[in-house]
Amino acid sequence: MVCNPLLVSADDGDMPSRLLASALTATPWMPAFDPDASPFTGYTRAHWESAADRLLAGARAHALEGGALIDFSAAASSAPVDRLEGFARVFLLAALRIAGDPSARAEDAEYWREALRRGVAGRLWLPLTDHSQPTVEASVVAIGLHVARAELWEPLDEATKIGICEWFDGAAGTWCADNNHVLLGATLAAFTTSVGFGDRRALIENALDRMEDWYRGDGWYTDGDGRRFDYYNAYAFHWYPFFIARMLGSRLDDRRAEYRGRLAAFLDGYQHLFSPSGAPILMGRSLIYRWGITAPFWMARWEGVESLPPSRMRRIASGTLRYFADQGVLDDGALSLGWRRNASRDIVQSYSGSGSPYWSSKGFLGLLLPADDAVWTDVEAPMVSEERDVRVPLHAPRWFIESRDGLVTLHNFGSDGHPTRDDHLYRRLLFSSATVPVRGESMRDADLTVEGAVHRAVDTATVTPRGGAVTRALDAAGRHVDTSVCAHVTGDATVYLARVRGAVGLSVTVSGAAVSWDDADALDVHDRVSSAGEAAVATAGLRSVIRWLGAWHAEAGPSPAEAALLPVEALIEQAPEGTALGDHAAFPRVRTSPLRGDVVIAWAVSLRAGANGGAEIRSEVSDVHVAEDHVRLRLDGEKRVFRWAASERFDGDRRAQQVFRP
Repeated sequence: MVCNPLLVSADDGDMPSRLLASALTATPWMPAFDPDASPFTGYTRAHWESAADRLLAGARAHALEGGALIDFSAAASSAPVDRLEGFARVFLLAALRIAGDPSARAEDAEYWREALRRGVAGRLWLPLTDHSQPTVEASVVAIGLHVARAELWEPLDEATKIGICEWFDGAAGTWCADNNHVLLGATLAAFTTSVGFGDRRALIENALDRMEDWYRGDGWYTDGDGRRFDYYNAYAFHWYPFFIARMLGSRLDDRRAEYRGRLAAFLDGYQHLFSPSGAPILMGRSLIYRWGITAPFWMARWEGVESLPPSRMRRIASGTLRYFADQGVLDDGALSLGWRRNASRDIVQSYSGSGSPYWSSKGFLGLLLPADDAVWTDVEAPMVSEERDVRVPLHAPRWFIESRDGLVTLHNFGSDGHPTRDDHLYRRLLFSSATVPVRGESMRDADLTVEGAVHRAVDTATVTPRGGAVTRALDAAGRHVDTSVCAHVTGDATVYLARVRGAVGLSVTVSGAAVSWDDADALDVHDRVSSAGEAAVATAGLRSVIRWLGAWHAEAGPSPAEAALLPVEALIEQAPEGTALGDHAAFPRVRTSPLRGDVVIAWAVSLRAGANGGAEIRSEVSDVHVAEDHVRLRLDGEKRVFRWAASERFDGDRRAQQVFRP
């Protein structure tokens, strides 16, 4: 059924209780909801403008040196690079706001032009050197100057223009991280070339050629060598190339046409990573950029890419902005290093500074589109998941997306993050729009692991119309352990089979997703552990369950496999530091006794939203036949084949980050 969060009644059992609460409460400083134009979110262009203006006003309260630096730290004690970061990322937002409504923003334009003059005249911005964060920030200043060229660039005096171009040109020929950063220097070179400050077109095309090495199809790029699939597809690979192409004009028309086709393919799958409540999947790094991940929807409209109806693109993007606004993220006009209002150490990266969250500015790209564009005037259309349940395989990243009951689940078989780092935001079997993995060496939710193990990069991965499979080596206290995992997503649960080799004498743990909650919700949290190998943890609106289904000796043969006598213990694991979604977190897990040989094991997990959190897991496995490349069995009486991944081996995905010189 189509679910309208603005009109739903309080006793509608199809809606999660938390969504009901937020759906019926307007953010005080926002304009009134407009249910006629936006029946799903209530948000219109006026709401986006209000959010942008609130952030801009908040930023000016933290400005230094006439706006040329912005320090969001509590005691104005940020390092110089963080102050530059604060300026640059807010400058992008200001440029988008000014370019989208130039006649009404003349005073703002003068303020930011003066900030540019002061930055150049006072040499307030750090030089662009090898592997320098200032290059990241300079690239977004260049984009701001490009989109608001008539208002911010052309009125500048010649000395300021030359100073800006000289600053940008410092990046030419420097070394950078061999990932999306190759596009940053190219963006700077494209701007200086576009305004007649030299000709760096060969450098630019070299960087764009390097990006092609990472394209994996269906609009998806890996962020450098390895299998780093995350939101950098949204605010890097489907962002910078379009600005570069616009700056250089007809010379890049062929590339730009290719990028448009890829963006269309990308959005076809990407749209399913957002829940009806607006909550996106929490997976990968830089989650603190929040609604910056909506940028490709606006980019598609700006570039004339018609893969999705404009009315649906606005519905998804506005839903995400509202999801965060309803949580008070914008209430004080400054963004925290977190997901909700407060900072969240578990999702903050080492490179994050006080101004980092303002990459959210990229999500305001839609303000460049005219107010009478269809993306703003068409009545909001429902998301696919608001009309039916969704089960979609995304082949490039090897993800299987499931959306039902307002919850989106990402079953991960092929995204790894950094090739040599066992990162909790990548190396898990399951992510969702209502959970985030817990951080900690002894904490491993939503996965299979061996005691004391470090998980290595993916060896092989496959995604299918019903689930997927992944093989991975583990370093278990210096011992090499091979694991092959296959998952079938059924109606009520996800059933996993795994073959574990080389873990003799070690215990294996399998786990469900972590559920988070705040102190105010503590009385709603309960857990249950059964002697039959089942454990559950739940809040009032979310329930995570795991159930052990059995173990068998792994030797292949024509006869049914012999059951392995493997006592197990069901547990609830507490995460004392909580997560970005709550002060407290816990997840269910099942731990085996030490293995006596190679085994095939089976378990099922369920993550369900709703007032009751979903039904119990009732899956049963029998008649197990083990072959070298698959397992045949009966699941609830139905014959099934669980096949280990047999795709190409990702042998090149084990290198640490490399470097690139444009």
